[in-house]
Amino acid sequence: MDLVRALKFPFDDEDWPVKIAVGSLVTLIPVIGWIGSLGYQIAVARNVIRGSARPLPGSDELGQVFTDGVMAGLAGLVYALPLMPFWCLMALLSGIADGSSAGDFALACVSMLSVLLSIFYAIPATAMYWIGVMRYSQTGNFSEFTQFGALWREARANLGTLVSLLLYYLLLGLIFAVISPLALITCIGIFVLAFYSQIATGHLIGQAGRQIVRSY
Repeated sequence: MDLVRALKFPFDDEDWPVKIAVGSLVTLIPVIGWIGSLGYQIAVARNVIRGSARPLPGSDELGQVFTDGVMAGLAGLVYALPLMPFWCLMALLSGIADGSSAGDFALACVSMLSVLLSIFYAIPATAMYWIGVMRYSQTGNFSEFTQFGALWREARANLGTLVSLLLYYLLLGLIFAVISPLALITCIGIFVLAFYSQIATGHLIGQAGRQIVRSY
């Protein structure tokens, strides 16, 4: 896998200024921006897996981008469901805590348990979600995200590739975290950075997908 390639690939496209401008503007729109950014991530992953020389989708592909974003957003909600009881319990305890030592202690324990469970759950869930993205990008079927047994088996079979993807993903996040204060200065820059982060992540997922995907 090539992190530098994931960062540089948009600039190989002669239309990159327009494509990045459109994608960044999409992220400005509440809710729709979140859906659009997820869709761009999947679109880039799909194009990388298929070996496209210009993986960044253009404005003529926005319909497919938003469709992909809706599917990815729904999948994310499905994967978050197992943690919701703990979040709801934490919110309930926060609401009824009376400031007593017993109430604060109970809230602290539930909060710590929720954080630990979130961490332990998020790692395998993210791996399965990434496999789901790879499979969905090839078939267009939402059910690819919910075939949990098959996703888990495939994640275990490709553990090395997924660990590499996770490490590159974390490194990418660190890079953008360092840059983000500079982007905040220009206001609009933070939206460009958010979009750029999504497409770079999509490229990394696509690179991993080329190693994992055979035929679905």
